[in-house]
Amino acid sequence: MDEKREPRRRNPAKTQARILEAAFELYSSQGYAKTGIREVAERAGVATSLVVRYFGTKATLFEESLVRALYAQGFFVRSKENFGEEMARLVIGDEEARIPAMMVLAIADPESRAIAQKVTQQIVLRSLAEWLGPPEAETRALAMLALMNGFTIQTRHLRTGDVPSETVRWFARSLQAIVDEGDAPAG
Repeated sequence: MDEKREPRRRNPAKTQARILEAAFELYSSQGYAKTGIREVAERAGVATSLVVRYFGTKATLFEESLVRALYAQGFFVRSKENFGEEMARLVIGDEEARIPAMMVLAIADPESRAIAQKVTQQIVLRSLAEWLGPPEAETRALAMLALMNGFTIQTRHLRTGDVPSETVRWFARSLQAIVDEGDAPAG
């Protein structure tokens, strides 16, 4: 006798999260142009049709995976005190370089570059400027982002071996100076 099997219940939120994580892993390691929807589906353990159902296009999947990663890291809710030291530890750590890597790899393709520019302008810089506050919040946000991206690329992707501790301390102090500029008394 054949037993009737209970239909497997889907959990759309968990499935979408798996797809976004798989997409982020692939986009941050091999770039937009070399990552296909089928490959993302395979990495997530789902049918390609589910990726298309939930995200529609490769461009939408790229954008949503990038935005999700940014908010998952919690960059915009960290304490201002010791921010520089905390960011230096994270950048030198194992996982944090994936977001800058994804952004750098996005530059190679016009479609992903446009998405990365939009996310940088509308989410990253705007949120960072709001978090930093006056004076000159947008200028300080851009300086911080340039410093973080440049340091990450140089130390994580172009350098071999450990980063000297003096360099890490310089990076931490430089970031903290940008943050603390908003707390300086006027005059």
